[in-house]
Amino acid sequence: MNSPWIPSIRIDNRHAGGNIQVLSVEEKRVVLKQEMRDTSGWWFYWNFAAVAASPETVTFTFADGEVVGPWGPAVSEDGVHWRWLGAASLLSRSEFSYTFWHAGEKVYFCFCIPYQLHHFERYYARIGGHRNVKRALLTESELLKPVPLLTLGNRMADRHMFFTARHHACESTPLYVLEGLIEALLTAESSPVLERYLVHFTPFIDIDGVENGDQGKSRLPHDHNRDYTDTPIYRSTAALMNYAKGVQPEIAIDFHGPFKWGDRNDVPFFVNRHSPLKEEVNNLSGKLEKISGARSEADAIRHKSIDNLSMGEDWNQPNPATCSSFFERSGAQLACSFEFPYFGSTDTAPVTADNSRRFGHDFARALEQHVENID
Repeated sequence: MNSPWIPSIRIDNRHAGGNIQVLSVEEKRVVLKQEMRDTSGWWFYWNFAAVAASPETVTFTFADGEVVGPWGPAVSEDGVHWRWLGAASLLSRSEFSYTFWHAGEKVYFCFCIPYQLHHFERYYARIGGHRNVKRALLTESELLKPVPLLTLGNRMADRHMFFTARHHACESTPLYVLEGLIEALLTAESSPVLERYLVHFTPFIDIDGVENGDQGKSRLPHDHNRDYTDTPIYRSTAALMNYAKGVQPEIAIDFHGPFKWGDRNDVPFFVNRHSPLKEEVNNLSGKLEKISGARSEADAIRHKSIDNLSMGEDWNQPNPATCSSFFERSGAQLACSFEFPYFGSTDTAPVTADNSRRFGHDFARALEQHVENID
């Protein structure tokens, strides 16, 4: 009698940010698809762990669209430190291979370089002792997770600057930019941003989705970035609106990730608004273009103003329920969203945690130059 066949690999999505559905496990091939959960339509985010029963090369095939980027998957041995597996692992844009070297080896794979709450806690451990940094609780989420709020800068200032992120749970890479941005402000000998403003930073608007591994985009009945109404349904957006109404926001930038890849989606860009905000955004964009364009590193990420998305162009249509619209209604002189890519492209540098942080340094310098010209 033949012995029963034992699957050569085990797939798991129970870690922070995990998202996968297993369709079949064959001897050296696993067929998968990303979980949509309560997303109203197709999206591309996935994140899973694999444990091998023996040393072998396994092919991972996605049955629901092209969802493997140009550098293959992001990969990690500990779920904390991530790198790109590399283009050589790419069999197609829906398939990659990985060689396990020993029995029991566990490896994490993700659509992009993820950023979970534990990444933020490691970051906060580095900056939390700075005299300029204070941490507070914005609110608790629907699943009673604390939604963190950082403030830094001049606590006597009557000017306020807001940075928000993760309105859509899967949009992870901008938080590495924000790490670099805040680090650059805190380490500058003299920063006009911190001297003139109190900066408010909410890294996880949809913290439940981030930790659970949701797509977050187009969540039913609507996602967090369509919740800035008179009757918000999410605790975090309601709390942010109430909190911001207690101050006078002057600058507010909502950080996002774009579509998976292609054309403008491979580069960082501003999502513009109508005048007079448009002119303020263009001013900041020009400064960021000049500063990031001066970098000499081979893997530098650079911004070009020509890549910005004008109001009324493509998907950038007026919508009063977005975070940027709320801050515009609240009187901000500069309110917009900023899109940062998941991958980069084969014509540019791959997006990594390190070069994203360096781009954040450039963003900080551009903001400092921008506010120096504000009366």
